[in-house]
Amino acid sequence: MSKIKICYIGPKEFKRDTITGSRQTFPRDTPIEVTEEQAANLLRFNKVFVEEAELESVHKAREKALADAEAQAEMLQARAEAEAKDADHTVVIGGVEYDLLKMSVSKIHTLLEGNDIDVDLKGAQEPASDFKRRIRDALRELGAE
Repeated sequence: MSKIKICYIGPKEFKRDTITGSRQTFPRDTPIEVTEEQAANLLRFNKVFVEEAELESVHKAREKALADAEAQAEMLQARAEAEAKDADHTVVIGGVEYDLLKMSVSKIHTLLEGNDIDVDLKGAQEPASDFKRRIRDALRELGAE
C-alpha cells in the first residue's frame, strides 16, 4: 500500500484524525504520511487537509488574505478619521473655541460680525448645515494662514 503526504491547514495548532478513526495527530502545516485510503477520506475536507504539493499555494493565499485584510483595515481607519474630521465643527476665534453645530445661524452671524470676519452670510436657499460647514471651512482656512 503506498503512502501520500498530506498537511493539516486548519486554524488549530494540531488536528487529531477522527475521520478515518486512526487518531493520528497532524501538526499544522507539517506533512504527514498516510495511506492512500486515509488520504482520500481526509482530502475530501479541502479546507482542512491538502496534499504536500499544495502547501506553498495555501501559504501564499494566507499571506494575500492577510495583506488584503490589513489594507481593508487601513482604509476603514482612514475613512473613520475623515468622517470624524468632517463631523467636527469646532473653530477657534480669538483664542476661544466655538462649536458651530451648537450655535444658531443668527449667533454665527453675530460672531462673524463681532470679530470683523468677512465671509458670505447664509443665503435664503442654503440649508443651515451647509452654511455651518462652509463657515467652518472658511474659518479654519483663515486660521491656517
